[in-house]
Amino acid sequence: MTYIFDAIRLPIGKANGIYKNIIPEELMAFVLKNLLIRNKLYSENIDEVILANAFGTGGNMARFAALSAGFSIENSVFTIDSQCSGGLKSLEIANAYLTSGMKNLIIAGGMESKSFAPTKAYQSQDPRFQLENPFFSTAQFSPNQESEFPLIKAAENVANKYQISKAEMLEWATASHKKASSDFSKNAVESFVVKINEKHEDQSIKGNTDLDKLATENMIDRTVSAHYNDGAAAVLIGNENELLKPIAKILAVESVGCSPVYAQEGVINATDKLLKVANLKIQEIDLFEINESFALIPLIFAKVFGVAKEKINVLGGNLAHGHPFGASGTINLIHLLASLKLKNKKVGLVAIPAAGGQATAMLVEKL
Repeated sequence: MTYIFDAIRLPIGKANGIYKNIIPEELMAFVLKNLLIRNKLYSENIDEVILANAFGTGGNMARFAALSAGFSIENSVFTIDSQCSGGLKSLEIANAYLTSGMKNLIIAGGMESKSFAPTKAYQSQDPRFQLENPFFSTAQFSPNQESEFPLIKAAENVANKYQISKAEMLEWATASHKKASSDFSKNAVESFVVKINEKHEDQSIKGNTDLDKLATENMIDRTVSAHYNDGAAAVLIGNENELLKPIAKILAVESVGCSPVYAQEGVINATDKLLKVANLKIQEIDLFEINESFALIPLIFAKVFGVAKEKINVLGGNLAHGHPFGASGTINLIHLLASLKLKNKKVGLVAIPAAGGQATAMLVEKL
């Protein structure tokens, strides 16, 4: 059985906001250092560090972050790229290591910085190279990708398939901000947040927003999506440990692929697979944390599984808190743990899709 012993995140910054002068590796280093300190551990106690990133400043960013945090040069550390699902995928890999018996204590999570996203260009012999515009901001996620922003097109496809209206998306986004700005939400996540500067708060939350205002803001496109953010988060997980008290245990975790042109639909497929593996019915799950990179994702989830909307994203989702790609899956898990504690509930599910048509879902039980 895999246990979660601790989980922390930074306040989530806007791109070129509170972390505009701090590289992502240093954001992550601060989280790693704090995770060790508050659990009275040394880096030598950690068997592996697995961290996700999507934008990437290059190289093994996790190794850079761990060394910056004062970890031993002997620590094994690696970086993964599963785009938006990476922060949860890192935990899936960690869980596999632990259940196999290969490792006993792991730190997994993710980091992201749109503020430091590098400018990239294809080589001239690459068929995607365009002389008039050699640089690109979005990688190609599938062979048949037609647009530079395929997730927006995919979101439109999914919205049409499930008949989710723009009005429903805006209503969900407004509710997300209101929940995230509430005192109960702030108090619930407080114990999971560490701050580089005590003045730092989640920058994207708009407590006084309303539907009409949200509909006209630049951050909301026709598919009502989250904007770019900076952040870092990590989870301390392992097998039974006499020195550490678990706060939750992982019941099951699964990843799937789906059509890239319906990428957001992956949360449905991943949840279906997870429920079969865990031999659970959706009615047996108390709370849900469904990634809000697009407002339609929790809406299709509620529609397909018949889940009451008040059970989804209790503290507000990524539309309000922010969506730092590689860190989001970890942050979603943290918010699920905070919600279970707040509501005194037991079993929770977190799910997140990713560009290219992938998704990861995890079931946890609060202890």
